[in-house]
Amino acid sequence: MPGFWQTLPSALLVLLALAQCTAADSPPDHPHSKPRIQLMTSLPLVWGEGASMESILSGGSGPAPIYRYWQGQYDIAAVDSLENLAEQDPDIVILAQPRAMDPADLTDLDAWVRAGGAVIILTDPDLVWPSALPLGDPRRPLASGLLSPLLGHWGVELVAAADDPADIVDLRFGDYIFATRGVGKLEPMQAGDVSDVHCDWSAGDFFVQCSIGQGQASIVADADFLNAAFWINEARKTPQKSGAVRFIDVLVRDHIDAADH
Repeated sequence: MPGFWQTLPSALLVLLALAQCTAADSPPDHPHSKPRIQLMTSLPLVWGEGASMESILSGGSGPAPIYRYWQGQYDIAAVDSLENLAEQDPDIVILAQPRAMDPADLTDLDAWVRAGGAVIILTDPDLVWPSALPLGDPRRPLASGLLSPLLGHWGVELVAAADDPADIVDLRFGDYIFATRGVGKLEPMQAGDVSDVHCDWSAGDFFVQCSIGQGQASIVADADFLNAAFWINEARKTPQKSGAVRFIDVLVRDHIDAADH
């Protein structure tokens, strides 16, 4: 069944694209060289939970704070498929708790990364994202990451942490601290062809950076930290003040810098 973005008439897509441009929080740091990013996600980041064409056009639905920020900083597009990834060749792909991906998409992503592409993966084993939609509704965020075939091919395994996923915890990455829930762990495993995969693991095992062939992957065992409900109050209006936002910015910048060298 085609995804939401694939079902919209082309004329409406133009209107939505214009609306996205006006929703940006701030001008990009480099207006003439905005990184091109493709985003796949089941999270209600682009137009909010349960968005319809009517609610979007009436202003009843809108992007989450982090997506508004990304619109200003990056040339970002929400996609349902990576079918033409090699031809489109974005600077970075972000997988933020994506829905079950077609095996062909996983194969294309793996080949693209090994050829020099960069991917940021946020995959949560215990997503605690509140939803008013009924259980079983396909529009609800995915409760647990489904990227094991891809991660296993790279010698990485996502596991649930022993702690109660409802507990709020603080994650630290360099100078950035951000709150979240349901943080998993990433562990090394012997599977697949990992001869050209080399990973550096964080102390808490929630984050790993891997070189895969000629490309790079940053993998985070959490996605709840994208939820603005965990941010300090002023960050909901000014996302630059969120440690979660700056964390993703650092990952994007690191991948862009690596590609430039």
